[in-house]
This record gives sequence, structure tokens and C-alpha cells, in this order.
Amino acid sequence: MTKLVHSQTGAVLGEYPVQKGSLSIGRGSENDICLDDITVSGSHAVIEVTPSTYLDGVNDVYIIDQQSTNGTVINNKHVKRHLFKHGEVARIGQHDFKLIDEDSLGLEQTMVFIPEDD
Repeated sequence: MTKLVHSQTGAVLGEYPVQKGSLSIGRGSENDICLDDITVSGSHAVIEVTPSTYLDGVNDVYIIDQQSTNGTVINNKHVKRHLFKHGEVARIGQHDFKLIDEDSLGLEQTMVFIPEDD
């Protein structure tokens, strides 16, 4: 199972399943994850899940910034589109979203090189 763990200042605020399709994050009420934070754009980012180009039966999870004002940050770097990997944390405004991908844990025994997207 793949999920996003939402936290702020270390306190877990929620968990969201990540499945095929997309999950929107932003300040607007139309988003799947709505954040009451003035540093978050109305439509800030999208989590997109697609079948892997490289591995059969595996999904790739991307985080895509929606031209937000303050950006989406992973590993202290602003990203436009990023292959979101297990254990990484995306910073959106004052909120952290950690990707937990239990399905990928077995893949850690085999090293697979996948090109990075910016």
C-alpha cells in the first residue's frame, strides 16, 4: 500500500492512500487535500500515479507543482515534476508530506537506476 503521511511541526495530521490516478493538494476547497495555510496556493500540487515505464506491475508516483507561488520542495530543492520515492518528504507551505510506499520496500534489495525528473 502507498500512502502520504501529512504532518506539521512533527505532529501527524492525516494519512491519505495514494492509488492510480491523481490527488490534488492546495488551499482551495476543490482539492482532495485542502490546507488552511496562506503560504499554499489554491491549486498547489498534484500527486500522480502511473504504471512504471521500467518495471511491470510497479507504479511510479510523481509530485507535480501546479505553478504555485511558493513552490514545492523536496530535499531542500524546488521541483516542478519529481519522481516521488519511498521515504522522501515534500514540503508544501508549512506542511510536510512523506511518501510511504510499502510495495517498493522489496525492490530495495535490487538496485534499479531510474532517471531523475526536474
